[in-house]
Amino acid sequence: MDSGTWIKQLLEERFIKASDLERLSRSIAEAKGNSDYYVSHGTLADIAEGSVPSIYKIFSLAVCLKLPYEQLLLVFGIDPKAPAAYGVAGESPRTELKPVGPPAAGFRFQLQFDRQIDTNQTTLLHPDLVQVGSLLTPARQGQNPQRFRYGLIGLEDNSLGDVIPPRSVVEIDKEQNDIFTVAWRTLRERPIYFVWHQQGYSCCWCQQEATELMLIPHPASRQPIRRFRMPRDASIIGRVVNAWSPFQPVLVGA
Repeated sequence: MDSGTWIKQLLEERFIKASDLERLSRSIAEAKGNSDYYVSHGTLADIAEGSVPSIYKIFSLAVCLKLPYEQLLLVFGIDPKAPAAYGVAGESPRTELKPVGPPAAGFRFQLQFDRQIDTNQTTLLHPDLVQVGSLLTPARQGQNPQRFRYGLIGLEDNSLGDVIPPRSVVEIDKEQNDIFTVAWRTLRERPIYFVWHQQGYSCCWCQQEATELMLIPHPASRQPIRRFRMPRDASIIGRVVNAWSPFQPVLVGA
């Protein structure tokens, strides 16, 4: 069965109309801040003709159809395990936050608190509130600045207090909004994500099982693991790649 026919059959089996898919994928695109996640009626027509959608649209299809992302990739002829079979798996990407020296001369990071912000709660900062000068890492040069957002860890949020304490400011890469499955060896190597959910925002470790997203705090915080359904009740905004803490040296994502 070709991919277009297979997708059509799945939609029919789940009683999902094209309009339903458009509505659900639009909510994902809005939550992600990226219109590439939107699956229009025209996209479905292209798939029916044999076109392979982008990874963003495949992600939305997987969420709407309640299928594992890797399984849907296989439908379109993409095997996530293929690189290892060709001997190009390489090393697992480093994802930990690590201390570095003082920022380079000319670096500027300033927050404008003209708007009302509840500093007790973790929140996603509006772009107008953040002024960033020179970049911390050369790898950032030439990248689209709209790819990154900033979040403030609330005074009452000790979820990752041993790693990112309250009052810290974190930098979020919106393009890294899928959970890494790399074999991290220590808690500091485990990828950290910034998440929107029905109760607000969280900065934490994450684990996903089908459409259930688990928000995992640091063991020392003694806070419970929380569970939400995606994308209705929660959405990953992106991975935390940098953090600035008032209590410890600057942290930079590897």
